Amino acid sequence: MQLDLATLPAPKLDPLESLLARHPTGPLANLVEHDAPPADAALEAFPASLAHAETKRAHFDLRGYARTRNHLEGGVSRLSPYVTWGVYTPRELLDDVASRHGRHDKDLAKFTSEIGWKAYFREGFRALGARVYRSLEPYKYPRAEDEPGLPPGIETAETGLDCIDTLVATLLDTGYLHNHGRMWLAAWWVHYARHAWQDGEAFLYRHLLDGEPGPNALSWQWVASTYAGKPYAFNVENMHRFGLNGCDGTSFDATYDELDARFFAGHREGGYARRGHDHPSTVPGPPRPDLLRPPTTAPMVVLHAERLSTRAHVLLEHPDAPVAVYLDARRLERERPSRKRLAFAVRLAADLVTHLRDEGRAADLFLLEDEAELAHHARALTRDGFVAPDSWHPGTWNTLGRLDTHAPVAVTPDAPLAEVQADLRSFSSYWRKAEGQVTRRLGSLFS
Repeated sequence: MQLDLATLPAPKLDPLESLLARHPTGPLANLVEHDAPPADAALEAFPASLAHAETKRAHFDLRGYARTRNHLEGGVSRLSPYVTWGVYTPRELLDDVASRHGRHDKDLAKFTSEIGWKAYFREGFRALGARVYRSLEPYKYPRAEDEPGLPPGIETAETGLDCIDTLVATLLDTGYLHNHGRMWLAAWWVHYARHAWQDGEAFLYRHLLDGEPGPNALSWQWVASTYAGKPYAFNVENMHRFGLNGCDGTSFDATYDELDARFFAGHREGGYARRGHDHPSTVPGPPRPDLLRPPTTAPMVVLHAERLSTRAHVLLEHPDAPVAVYLDARRLERERPSRKRLAFAVRLAADLVTHLRDEGRAADLFLLEDEAELAHHARALTRDGFVAPDSWHPGTWNTLGRLDTHAPVAVTPDAPLAEVQADLRSFSSYWRKAEGQVTRRLGSLFS
């Protein structure tokens, strides 16, 4: 379905009611949480606009990052939603931040490492696909059967634990949680409340503006110990240290030795079960190498959900080509995003289309139900094929493959953070191979 973008509200306001007024039936109406409040609070915190992302990027100061980033009020960039939806690739963001910082010190090293975690988890998703949603290894401590369903009160931030309710209320309101908050929430959910990590992963993902399948699912497995050598645990003292109060006197207001005996049967450091020998490695090349080919004579540019950006090389290489920006309605239907996540994605995609139109390009936004929609649109504009940017999401490659049955598709990769063959058993095993390549490139920026 092609969306009518006339008279959308500002990027800080929920666009869905305006769009539903013009599209009362169809995929958008099926996706919107009609009983959820407007997403204005989330879009106030993270305006869905390229201009805001640029301002935020330009004003991010890396000084003090290594010292403060673990604190809830620390100096993090809060640019992750714009990386998830492809306004910037991890490499583009890192290179820009490093260039402005101007030196390789502990702040840049820590920021580089955090960008490396994003690349690592994306590589994991490329290698594992849907297997990221199944426990990859056994728990590393004795564990009884999971409690059924979600933790009581979690969906309304009324669990009765003030620290957990603070985290959940922030998530429900803004679509964002500091990484330390995500780790605390996951560890509480899995280890202390004894609920399945898969349910926690799905709950967090549908609300996060920056949720990605690989980073989210594999982070939950890392916390749970089903993709790590031991479980991640925390106590109330740790929460106090990094900026969160409200859980004094709870079952996890204890020393780590006490937590070990109470929740992990003496196996907080692992050892109850061994890690398996069957673990993923980076996958060389894209899922469809046949699409890495020269474009047709008169292609249409296609931008997908992983590259909602004017920086995509395909736009620079085809400056006069019309552009189709699409969000995959079938994937969204499976994911069932919260209203705020859907509003952010739709409004950011609409802002990209508006930006391209302001530059004088023909551009349109589609909520895609069938690749034939794009093929029909291309034929109407006398286009004989498509060019598209690379993607870390296997599902997007499947879409491009189906589109290729209608007209030839040529994919133009954007430069990756690193190109290495590496074991993905752990971040360190990946980073040992990738770090030197990344650091050498950053060093060239300072020379």
